[in-house]
Amino acid sequence: MKPILRKVDSGNNSFSIREDIYPFLYNHWHYHPEIELTFVRKGTGVRLVGDSMAPFEDSDLILLGSNLPHMWRSDSIYFKNIPTLNIEAIAIHFREDFWGNAFMQLPELRLIKEMLDLAKRGLKITGATKTTVIDAMEKNLHVTGSKRIEFLLGILDVISRSGEYELLATPGFNKTYDLTTTDKINLIYTYTFNNFKNNISIKEAAEAASLSPNSFCRYFKTRTLKTYWQFLLEIRIGYACKLLIENQKSVSQICYECGFNNLSNFNRQFKSLLKITPLQYAKSYTVHVLHL
Repeated sequence: MKPILRKVDSGNNSFSIREDIYPFLYNHWHYHPEIELTFVRKGTGVRLVGDSMAPFEDSDLILLGSNLPHMWRSDSIYFKNIPTLNIEAIAIHFREDFWGNAFMQLPELRLIKEMLDLAKRGLKITGATKTTVIDAMEKNLHVTGSKRIEFLLGILDVISRSGEYELLATPGFNKTYDLTTTDKINLIYTYTFNNFKNNISIKEAAEAASLSPNSFCRYFKTRTLKTYWQFLLEIRIGYACKLLIENQKSVSQICYECGFNNLSNFNRQFKSLLKITPLQYAKSYTVHVLHL
């Protein structure tokens, strides 16, 4: 499968803003020419943006540039058809030139244009800026006419002036990523998300994408700028972070649930990736983790 070119329907408006309440988020590796601003009001899972992988949770706010491949993978519990469990989100999609090519060249919009260029790597909005933008997005759901454009411009202005955001994909991602030749990456992602808790071999992962092991390793490194083992480690550690924050299991239980074979390796890999131990990570969220 190629990354899916998703068509965004703006109706009779110049850009789209909608409220989504679904069993789970759109969980396919996809892209679109529209810039996307997504506020996850309620929901948890894993977010892939370019070559970045991280958990998402309630109140996350993400700005994605044009044609940046991404995927929102809801946690497995959301696929169990539980009537009381769903995902809530507000998403704004707009083309950078929807107000005309000349508009974005105005000197007064220099900061916004620079910020949208940065968004080609994906931005996670943080701090007081996130609170301000979320409030504006909630209000924008109910406005009409030119007020919609006024609200959007105000949101972009707030983000561009604050600097309260984190870059997601690496600088080299867009320079090497080719939308026309990623026909197997979605198969690999889907297989990995479904099996990361188990022992996975390169041979098995390669078979899921109908590749030989050697071709699989070359393909994955070329498309994601990281090895498959690094990607798998990030998924497992990301899931471990989620369980540590939830504080319902001991570190040893979390170790084996995430696909690690022994506790010492889990602690070593966790610290190598995040520079702190699992217990230190949990304490940073002011959560008491069960002792061994």
